[in-house]
Amino acid sequence: MSRYLKYFIGIWVIFSFASCNTNNPKSGSKERQEKHALSSIEFYETEYDFGTIAGGELVTHRFIFKNTGNAGLYISKVMADCGCTVADYEKDEVKPGAEGYIELIFNSEGFRGLQIKKVNVYANTIPPVHELTIAATIK
Repeated sequence: MSRYLKYFIGIWVIFSFASCNTNNPKSGSKERQEKHALSSIEFYETEYDFGTIAGGELVTHRFIFKNTGNAGLYISKVMADCGCTVADYEKDEVKPGAEGYIELIFNSEGFRGLQIKKVNVYANTIPPVHELTIAATIK
């Protein structure tokens, strides 16, 4: 076999494998396809102020949202800008028209004064990221 033919076959094999998309949602289950469908989310509030709290106090607030789209809403992750804030959230599908929650727990240990913490919510929506904000003044 000539050197050029081997070169051509090698390039063809590489491009053939590169063009295979194993993450194609159309090739998966119905649930996988539904998770790739886009929906809409509406938060009743995106900011919450705990007011003045004592240092070391744990405070919690639950943000309620509604799926205003026509497809199931899936929250893939919720990330806080600080390890002092953790989130519990709706991990299952939120059907169109239904409500879900994201609960934020803030640990004020080691903080003083006004603290503002931001949390990013990632979902199958446009835009894919939504920001929630909590604030507290720690004495």
